Amino acid sequence: MHKLDDQQRKQWHTDGYLHIEGALTAEQVEFFNAEMARFRGQPGYEPDNNPELPIGHYAWLDHARDLDPGGFMDRRDLLSYHQAFIDLIDHEPIFDYVVDIMGPNILLSMTQAIARPPTDKFPGYTHTDGGESLRQIRVSESSPPVAMKAMYLLTDVTEPNTGNLTVFPGSHLRQIPDADDRLMTPNSPGAAQLTGKAGDVYLFPHALWHGPAMNQGNTTRNTLLYNYCQLWVRSYDHENVPDVAQQCSPRQRRLLGDLGYDFRPGSYFYVPKDQETVILGD
Repeated sequence: MHKLDDQQRKQWHTDGYLHIEGALTAEQVEFFNAEMARFRGQPGYEPDNNPELPIGHYAWLDHARDLDPGGFMDRRDLLSYHQAFIDLIDHEPIFDYVVDIMGPNILLSMTQAIARPPTDKFPGYTHTDGGESLRQIRVSESSPPVAMKAMYLLTDVTEPNTGNLTVFPGSHLRQIPDADDRLMTPNSPGAAQLTGKAGDVYLFPHALWHGPAMNQGNTTRNTLLYNYCQLWVRSYDHENVPDVAQQCSPRQRRLLGDLGYDFRPGSYFYVPKDQETVILGD
């Protein structure tokens, strides 16, 4: 399996993110962009604005909230749309790097497709993933992260303020002002807007402060996000092993929560005996 080189490992520990170029081919980029356009308007999980539900709740809708092909979309639970979304679970070399960083005892926790169109009404925002609790957890430089994500660019982002992923380098290891203070924005001191080409990937832990910059360009920014967590942390998207596991390889099924035996209390705290074999290969 691919492993980080010394420079990548140093940047991961110091800055808290990596930029991997050319992880998807031009043909794959074209395909996933077409898929995002295709499933806009189809049933799926989208953010729910119901004030009685927790922040970040995603509800199953009969259609997307914005049917404009160039409009905003935030779609979750992508695996049922096409086999290609399943195969992205352990896409090489990105998955290899995830395993090198986190170790083999991991689950896939979330899949997400986001389209951010040009607009002067959205100023961007920054946050940490995993909610308020993970924001307060700081692991040492030598510790694997509790959770991390791979963000696949499906459009070029080569200029600032075009929906760029904005990060605060090093914020995975040190506390910065809490989001409740409403001080952290993509324009706050220490923020860095990242650029990249369609097919590139950003890797970063949930504890890193990050978020989208405003999009003042002329192109909708499309991204796919695949999140991974340690085996004892539950998936965001699946209460149980999803039905698409029938279409998955043994490794993909394991990443979706199929431990190779019937679930019983304590299962996720102690890994299956064949975990490394399944995740790393023979």
